[in-house]
Amino acid sequence: MDPITIAFFGLGAVGSSMLICLAELAERDGVPLRFVVVVLDPDLARDALCHAERLFDRIDFVGVVDFAPLLAADAEPPASLIGTQVLINAAHPAFNQPLLALGLRLGAHLVDLASDMYDAETERSLTFAQYQADADLRARGLTALINLGISPGVTNFLIGQRLVELCAARRRDLEIESVDLYLLEDIDSDEVVFSWSPLVALEELAQQPRQIRDGRLQILEPFKDPRDYTFPNESKPVRQYPLYQEELLSLHRSFPEIQSIGIYTGGSEVELVKALFQLNLLSKRTLPQQSELTVEAMVRAILPGMNKPRRIEDYLRNGVIRRAHFAAAAEIRVTETVRNERQTVIETVGLSYLRYHGLLNSPYAGATYIAYPTAVGAAILTWHALAFLREDGGELPGVITGEDLARQLPRPRAEAIRRDLVGWDIDLFSSVRDATPV
Repeated sequence: MDPITIAFFGLGAVGSSMLICLAELAERDGVPLRFVVVVLDPDLARDALCHAERLFDRIDFVGVVDFAPLLAADAEPPASLIGTQVLINAAHPAFNQPLLALGLRLGAHLVDLASDMYDAETERSLTFAQYQADADLRARGLTALINLGISPGVTNFLIGQRLVELCAARRRDLEIESVDLYLLEDIDSDEVVFSWSPLVALEELAQQPRQIRDGRLQILEPFKDPRDYTFPNESKPVRQYPLYQEELLSLHRSFPEIQSIGIYTGGSEVELVKALFQLNLLSKRTLPQQSELTVEAMVRAILPGMNKPRRIEDYLRNGVIRRAHFAAAAEIRVTETVRNERQTVIETVGLSYLRYHGLLNSPYAGATYIAYPTAVGAAILTWHALAFLREDGGELPGVITGEDLARQLPRPRAEAIRRDLVGWDIDLFSSVRDATPV
């Protein structure tokens, strides 16, 4: 069997863990796999894989001074990428479009982890820019797996799987009234530890959140209209704030009949950004006598950045990080006629990652509690999508989201995804309860 070649563009906290997980999946399934890692600094990439050095003989590290010439529309693909079957954007959403173009030139499938929600075209069209390449991908028989990870990604898959099952019941009186997704990003530590890029967190949480209500997009004020939600393994409710994230546009596109969709987030990291916002430290106003410097720019400059993997590992070993919990719970409100009466129930599907300290003494040591589930979620979804194409003779033409995978993968393959998520310490949960007020 010829090896599959997967190229990573960028290899930070998520990319390194995703590469490790793909290698583990390939070893388990007896599939030969090679990697090309395209980065600005190969030494930093090797350091991100410091606990997975056994994989180095399967990795070709390619250093570039600048990504722009490589991703230019008229650039000839370098020899190191010829024959590559999959390109993964582990760097930045701005690379999505150039990598799609490169993938079309190479005849390779594409994977990205997030979209640029705030670019002008997405703001105007409310459609991810990757769909501009949909027709070209279909014509070439290529797949672009977009917004893959834990949230968005696995969340879309789990929600989509349940919505598809509900729709398959073909009950004419069944109505899916709403979908609300609640996210928890909570870390208990003796120091301020950002599990994600602080700059990304500031941009995302300080944006005006949006929701779909009565079938229309509504714009809200940041940190207004909070809710309380109790997650599994949490003893008390967590304050949740509206958020504008990929799931909103993705689910609205896939299930336009659902009139109400909302995304909420909360936890210690969110509360930190909320405090900065309420103290007016995210203001675009300029400083007195310094018209070239805004308050927000100053805060961004002095905030601590993401810690390197070795520092995160030290924090875990030394007890600086005591507990961390990432969770996502989607509540699907369903109404149908039961015993000649209209009954409304709330179906919950979700995931929880609470075994963070278990990463010590593993190849993933040094990953953050957000980077790890994001990486293994993306790897597992990617691996089974590729296996469906390669082994099952299936087709996934064009741009594919998590809920598209839930709809198009055969049930045994979808259930294998769920088992693998649990195998890599992502707990899954589901429940149904009566929505009638007590």
